[in-house]
Amino acid sequence: MSTKLITNELALADPDFRNDLVDNFTKIEKEINNLDSINNGDQVTKKEFDEKLDELKKDFIKDNEALKERINRILLGTDVESIEIVVNSILKEKGVID
Repeated sequence: MSTKLITNELALADPDFRNDLVDNFTKIEKEINNLDSINNGDQVTKKEFDEKLDELKKDFIKDNEALKERINRILLGTDVESIEIVVNSILKEKGVID
């Protein structure tokens, strides 16, 4: 049984942030499906399961830290990507750019 996660339906204003989330969900989906294929009639050993779980935890912690850093930059007003998006949005709204 394959698990399909919602990935492409996220509607966030920042395309890079959206793409990061989509990428994360895609990786999680791939790992879940990989576990399904490993367990196709065979039992996954506790060691294999624990190794895969540790790998996923490390990836999650790394991605979580990157997200925390990005949120902190946004809160401090030092996230260049977010500033560019806001400035461009305001300039478009005021008719300065198309």
